Amino acid sequence: MARIYPLFSSSKGNATFVGTQKGGILIDAGVSCKRLCSALDANGIPTSAIQAILISHTHSDHISGLKVFTKNHNIPVYAQRINLDELTTKNKVDPKCELNAVDFSDICIGDFKVNSFNTPHDTAASCGYRIETPDGKVFVSCTDLGHITPDIKQNFTGADLVLLESNYDVNMLRNGSYPYDLKMRISSKHGHLSNNDCSSELVHLLKSGTYRFVLGHLSQENNTPQIAESTAVSALSQIASAKDYMLITAKVEGGTAVAF
Repeated sequence: MARIYPLFSSSKGNATFVGTQKGGILIDAGVSCKRLCSALDANGIPTSAIQAILISHTHSDHISGLKVFTKNHNIPVYAQRINLDELTTKNKVDPKCELNAVDFSDICIGDFKVNSFNTPHDTAASCGYRIETPDGKVFVSCTDLGHITPDIKQNFTGADLVLLESNYDVNMLRNGSYPYDLKMRISSKHGHLSNNDCSSELVHLLKSGTYRFVLGHLSQENNTPQIAESTAVSALSQIASAKDYMLITAKVEGGTAVAF
């Protein structure tokens, strides 16, 4: 049975492993190689089990550990062509690392099937990933997006588990200490997804047959796990009881396995 391991999830660093201790895929490497290896080891995942690293985009909280990790471990990296070019020109990946473009075509990594899709974020290119595991389960990872597009909705269709960004509480952001320009960036159509917008999409997902959700990429300044969860539960309770779905909030660090 495949599992996801949200090893790190916040504005300060992100990395998620999907698979088993025998083989799987790492999405992003936004913490140091040492911390990433420690988190993998704590979950019984040897680095040899990582068949590929998928990069969602090139902001530091998604790639800060990539260069050292690829230098120490011979693991291929997959990303959009624009992001591969940026990784190489800015020396963010080991020069000897095998690089592969995803660019929205279906690819196979071992027995996993992977498809990428555009996400609206303030970077040259950004994507989410839809991964079909060897046992036929579908996991979708989608963070760092200002709004839900029709293409994103299409890639959610039929998913068994969705990790979706629930970055900020509107009131906490509005009344917080961030400069006005940064508040506008976060809440823009190319910034991050609010608790309210995330919860609205969870309702659509539940209605369409997805019952397992992980809230991810919570801001540590403009959100709390309690607020994010209560917002989601309040929205979902209008159409289902808590026993009809699974809702988990990814920890900043030290996440454990979620089966699906």
